[in-house]
Amino acid sequence: MEIAGYTAANPPRLPEFDLTDLTHRQRFTHFHPILTRYQDADLNGHIGGALVHGYFETAILAFLAQQAGLDLREGPITGFVVSSSADFLALPSFPDSLQVGIGVARLGGSTVEYQLALFRVAEDEACAVGNVVQVFVDRATGAPVTVTGDLHVVLSGLLMPT
Repeated sequence: MEIAGYTAANPPRLPEFDLTDLTHRQRFTHFHPILTRYQDADLNGHIGGALVHGYFETAILAFLAQQAGLDLREGPITGFVVSSSADFLALPSFPDSLQVGIGVARLGGSTVEYQLALFRVAEDEACAVGNVVQVFVDRATGAPVTVTGDLHVVLSGLLMPT
């Protein structure tokens, strides 16, 4: 599905961001638990790359479903990730218990910019930090929709101080 109004020549305007400010647990108010699995580790026993991006996406989607009541499969609106990045500071491994800290850096129109950090449960310094930009669209038409109502209220509760 294409996002109406956006093309390769006219992509969503993405902000510049500094992920180094996200390394401390106290920057976040909401956390999602992640239990690592043996098969998550690479040949060196570390968890990184695509799995960390997957943990970030899992945390965002769980938050949207559980806190905002968003129907991820059949609801009238859905969110598409249009940008995602991560910096890796330390490598978690199995059997670490992890938490993803979720915050919102920017909430405007149809776009939400999440800031995330992956922590070991007993540590205050992040293993990885990331940024995800999501555009909410009408599921049937693909046209961007303004974030309003309960979804806006819930996401506003995650706004991070600048």
